[in-house]
Amino acid sequence: MPGEHITQEQADEYAIGALEPQMERVVALHLAECPACRDIARDSERLAATLALGAPSRRASRKLRQRVWTAAGIRRPTPLQRAVRAAPATAAAAAIFVAILAFTGMVSIRGQVNDLRAENADLKTEIKDALSQKVEIAVLQERLTDEETASAQLREAARGDRDLLLAMMSPESNTAGVTATEGNDPAIGRLIWDENQKRVWFVANRLPSLPRGETYHMWVNSNGKYYSVGTFNTDTTGFARYEAAMPEGLSTYDSFVVTKETTGAEARQGDAVFVAVLSNLKN
Repeated sequence: MPGEHITQEQADEYAIGALEPQMERVVALHLAECPACRDIARDSERLAATLALGAPSRRASRKLRQRVWTAAGIRRPTPLQRAVRAAPATAAAAAIFVAILAFTGMVSIRGQVNDLRAENADLKTEIKDALSQKVEIAVLQERLTDEETASAQLREAARGDRDLLLAMMSPESNTAGVTATEGNDPAIGRLIWDENQKRVWFVANRLPSLPRGETYHMWVNSNGKYYSVGTFNTDTTGFARYEAAMPEGLSTYDSFVVTKETTGAEARQGDAVFVAVLSNLKN
């Protein structure tokens, strides 16, 4: 069989031992050298084993035994002849009969296996489609959540812009001049103090971004003591806008300072970046 492959029928016959001895040797030699045909033969052997395990063993009826004997050329042997002569012929006939049944059963089982494989492939396709749709739905939900978050941030920014604009226009508000203390191209800033809203706004530009672990800290000085107004950082362009509630319990404000501090600092330690005089402000 050089250069050729075995057929499915040959594989089935090889699995149940129904090939002629010469052909069986040729097939065995070919299987030793051909992995593809070995896989086909192993599949047939698995089916044959399944069929053998699944078929119940039954004693043949007398009528069936008589037909087998007749087909084998055995004519009413004596008990001794049956023991001596009939056994090989009966075994041969029975082997042929079993081989035919096994071959037929293998063909049937193979058809069922192929049907199951086709159904399994269809089921995998349906599962893949369902998972794909689930992923698409999850992506859409994530996009919707991102858009809702962005929309909420825009609404919050718009509200902050409105409140800042109202504070700037209010006759009750105070605007303090803020002076930068460092840099050849100093940052610019403005402090708005609104007594009606009980809030303070600080807006600045050209502020350098700080490394991780540092933050800008706002302080108000009253009677020589610094009180924290909160911390903030800039965006990527160096712009910052910070809004906070005014410190409670203070009757006068001497100065306003922005410093660079370690994140989490509770007392002023860093150098001043902005300074503003607030001695004209009263609570």
